[in-house]
Amino acid sequence: MSIVRVKVGISMIILAVYCAWDPFEHSVVSEYRKEFETYKVELPAWSEVRTVRDGENRLVRGSERRFVGEVQGPESIAFDGVGRGPYTGVADGRVVFWNGHAWTDFAYTSSDRNFLQVIFSGDNSGRLLKYNSSTKETTVLMKNLQFPNGLSMSKDKSFFLFCEGTIGRLRRYWLKGEKAGTSEVFAILPGFPDNVRTNDKGEFWVAIHTRRSMYTYICGVFPRFRKFLLKLPISLRVHQIINRSYKQPAMVVKYSSEGELLEILEDSEGQVVRTVSEVEENDGKLWFGSVLMPFIAVHKLE
Repeated sequence: MSIVRVKVGISMIILAVYCAWDPFEHSVVSEYRKEFETYKVELPAWSEVRTVRDGENRLVRGSERRFVGEVQGPESIAFDGVGRGPYTGVADGRVVFWNGHAWTDFAYTSSDRNFLQVIFSGDNSGRLLKYNSSTKETTVLMKNLQFPNGLSMSKDKSFFLFCEGTIGRLRRYWLKGEKAGTSEVFAILPGFPDNVRTNDKGEFWVAIHTRRSMYTYICGVFPRFRKFLLKLPISLRVHQIINRSYKQPAMVVKYSSEGELLEILEDSEGQVVRTVSEVEENDGKLWFGSVLMPFIAVHKLE
């Protein structure tokens, strides 16, 4: 056996031990508990996924960044009944309110936003809950969900939609009619959603955190392979480069109450709008929240 082969063999062993041990905690899951596990994600077949795109990148036109550096991780956006706001929840757990001149504290929840662990693992411990404010009772409507996130009522209150973030689809839960108490798939999305909101017309805006790719598909259906990749001593940035999402593009889609795709808006290069976690339509504008960005983006509808 040549000296070169011995050196190569030793180098490979050292590399394997380093990757398995990750002594400097460079992997994206190093901060999580040691018993980190991954689970299979039942992703839809590629033939069921629509590959629609906004070829004009319309979010670049008519969009601007506001409150740059004033809010970190403004995940959700809301306005009150008389149009005041926006209200938003930020990374340190505060809910803040724009009073027209400055941000003021409105409420405080929790700074624990360990959402990446749930996404990476494919954990199916998510539940859909109903709370009765009169009796103080909580009822489990659905369980064994993978990253359920965001919920919005239909205009006629006959159903509501919620996101299945890890799978990449919208699910409808019926409140009235013959199907009351049952659920069904409402739409298979072109990417992985992070919140859904109803506008005044009864249409649904969905924030897409990232598009689907072969990388996300393989990682979803092969949990052991995903666990191996996530434990490699490489940063989240490297994973984003592999997934071609390193530019932090933005994408939102709009559906009718019947599930018809009405519109898609993108900033594929992340020039103005980036990594959207929620979109709120208000007074002819779209307001974009982002769990990662230090600003709120606003787009004037055409």
